[in-house]
Amino acid sequence: MIRVVLAAVLAVAVLGASLPAVEDARADRTATRVDTSVERLSAAGSALAYGSDATSDAAAAPTRTVTFSLPSPTWTSAGIDYVAVGGQPGGQGNRSVVTYAVAGGTETTRRLSLPVELRTPNGPIVLRGYGDRPISVALRRTADGPVLVASRAYSG
Repeated sequence: MIRVVLAAVLAVAVLGASLPAVEDARADRTATRVDTSVERLSAAGSALAYGSDATSDAAAAPTRTVTFSLPSPTWTSAGIDYVAVGGQPGGQGNRSVVTYAVAGGTETTRRLSLPVELRTPNGPIVLRGYGDRPISVALRRTADGPVLVASRAYSG
């Protein structure tokens, strides 16, 4: 009887000691998924800037679509509060950054490695919830030179 109680107490102690590490691993996995999408967005923008000609016509502008995969909260992945392309939620936008917060965590800002400026005409593009969220970037010509214009991409 004492062995059973001792084994149960030991199991609870080991589980309690390991839960913070599991929580950290969940947050790291989610952050890695978002960071991968940020890198794909940088690569798409760079490919447009180096390989295409900017145009002032929005309908004819060369465009790429990047999908941000926001994980749902599970035992292996933490949820995400938001991902914001172009600046912090509620901010002015037009910044070459992606800001995100893993559920219950601190805000992280990643600078996009782009050869031209990123514009978000309607403020930052804020993605919430979970699932696939497509973002399109188009190479546009302005009076100040070429820029990448980011917007939500809609399917269908």
